[in-house]
Amino acid sequence: MAESRGRVEDFQLKQEYREFYNNGTSFCTVASINNALTSKEIKLQRKAANIAGLQLADILAHPVKQAMLIEKGHMDDPGDNFGKQVYEAVEVKFNKNARTKQIDGYGKK
Repeated sequence: MAESRGRVEDFQLKQEYREFYNNGTSFCTVASINNALTSKEIKLQRKAANIAGLQLADILAHPVKQAMLIEKGHMDDPGDNFGKQVYEAVEVKFNKNARTKQIDGYGKK
């Protein structure tokens, strides 16, 4: 499930989801994707629906985005805040290069 963003964006997201579901990627086979996902079609909900899982995704995504903007020099560091604590908690979950343990280009793009 994802949050609706507008007619054009929703259409594009649905197309990409179908492509992913039907064809997989170089990292995920169609069989593993179809086994993991519960639907051939992505479900979209408006923010006003206040879906708990989507709210949690926002709570996690915003600090990660902010940390990336700071790291790339697109935003000034606001100092210590709760978002930094959230980022530090989820950073250990980022995908890493198996050999070098590098995150950039693997878990952060």
